[in-house]
Amino acid sequence: MRRLFSLCFALLLGLTAGAVDRVSWEITPRVTAPGQPFRLQIIIESDVILGGAQQAGKEIRPPRGMALRLSGQIVRSDSNEATINYSGVAPDQEGEYIIPAFNLRFARKVIAVEPIKLIVSNSVTYRRSAQARAELVIPDRTFYVGELIRGSILMRGGEEEAVVASFGLESMAESFSLAVTGDRQPLPEELGQGMQTTFELTPIREGESELALNGTMLIQGATVNPFSNNGRDRPFAFRRKLTVAHVPERGRPADWSGAIGTFTAEAVQISKDKPEVGEPIRLRAILTGTGNLDRLIPPEIPSSEQWDILPAQERRRSSEAQRFFAYTLVPRLPGKLLTPAIRFSTFDPLTKQYARIEFKPIEVTVTGNAPAKVDLITADPAAPADLKKKTVTGLAPPEPRRTSALLLGASSTALAASPAFWSGNVFLVTLLLVLTGVVFTLGYLAAHPEIRIRRRARAILRTSLTAAATAHRQGDHHAFALSVVRALQVGSAALLGAEEAAMTQSDVERALPGADRPLLDGLFIRAYGERFAAGAPDAPTDHDAALALVRRLLALL
Repeated sequence: MRRLFSLCFALLLGLTAGAVDRVSWEITPRVTAPGQPFRLQIIIESDVILGGAQQAGKEIRPPRGMALRLSGQIVRSDSNEATINYSGVAPDQEGEYIIPAFNLRFARKVIAVEPIKLIVSNSVTYRRSAQARAELVIPDRTFYVGELIRGSILMRGGEEEAVVASFGLESMAESFSLAVTGDRQPLPEELGQGMQTTFELTPIREGESELALNGTMLIQGATVNPFSNNGRDRPFAFRRKLTVAHVPERGRPADWSGAIGTFTAEAVQISKDKPEVGEPIRLRAILTGTGNLDRLIPPEIPSSEQWDILPAQERRRSSEAQRFFAYTLVPRLPGKLLTPAIRFSTFDPLTKQYARIEFKPIEVTVTGNAPAKVDLITADPAAPADLKKKTVTGLAPPEPRRTSALLLGASSTALAASPAFWSGNVFLVTLLLVLTGVVFTLGYLAAHPEIRIRRRARAILRTSLTAAATAHRQGDHHAFALSVVRALQVGSAALLGAEEAAMTQSDVERALPGADRPLLDGLFIRAYGERFAAGAPDAPTDHDAALALVRRLLALL
């Protein structure tokens, strides 16, 4: 019996030892140079039939600066062995890099892979020009909220490899919105063979954040075999720390509406240089340069004694980096007139200074006649005395038998004795006083537009408070944040005398000193985060504090 128990125990130990999965890995080359491509192969031997692999490359998380992608797998449904291949690119800095432990999931079992170490050394000889490589091109400076940043990923071929395609571009940017403007475009001739992907970034929040870009390019060897496909994919990964700030408040012009970039005012064009009085002509101003052209607010030109001006129409050409502002002008007077000047302020991120852009007016010759005027009739002093008519003063005494022109056959009476005369005069005097009061009121409101602006702001704030309370009761956090942020922007713009759409968290703090900045950041991100591809904050919003800010702003108005 004791011998039988010993045999069973030995058999159990053997089965337990055989059930251990054997996992080995190999990196080629074992030691890489900075930025050198490498291959990772993981070989698995299990005690059970593994079945097909399921998302073999989803759980692996390469360290910062390393690009790694699943390139192939050899797995048979009736085998207990599997081979998983990855292609990667080493980081640009030397050192030891650890790929954390991860799981490979198969149909019948989950295999645990221990951490994998990659050594990057500058002592390794590697000709970068011989291999295909990817480069991130983006300005190295401080960026500003609302600025348009243009960047590109250059996928350049080498002496032994050519880039034939790219795919799978992914981006992660917490404080930016990213839009791809061109994909798989050929490189300029001076950069050699390859292709590029261009994109535009727009910062939406100040602070320091990380921009992450991942993708894959398909490369092909220099020697092409018509009987085989020697193309293979190679991943790339970029991590870049970016610093974002608000444009400086010191020296900010009152008419600055959010233009950030380097712009140039081109010549002004008109549809007709010799119009007639009252004939509409079209004036077009062309703005060129680099910056957030699509976010510019067209400058307003008020009408004058010489011109009637209709609102501007605009158009942008992205490929030519141009923006057109078109105005309709109607001349009022004949003669040589100058078109109205078009001015607006911009902020140059390179010099960190505000600039003034002005389109110079051009001369227009207006023909035709001015509107007719009333001529005064005067007597000629040199005329004979008998031609001068005697001036009639006063009222002639009424004749008792004279009839009224309005009521034929009715006897005419003196005006002083007519009740209709006095009631009519009282009505006219009252109407004159009312109209005078209306004119004075309108004139005072025109001279003090802040009264109308603040009255409108108070109405919007009350409506927003009601909408925010309703959204809070219904549990709609996005609608609540949108109502509160709308109220804060409108109220702050009314107090600061600025545009509502340009109000940011810093502007709200100027209008409400001591306001909770994290609360403002959370409200703005929850309200407008979806527009800029930013997620809503995880922390709950203090609804009472948010409504208290709106009520405080309402009290200041």
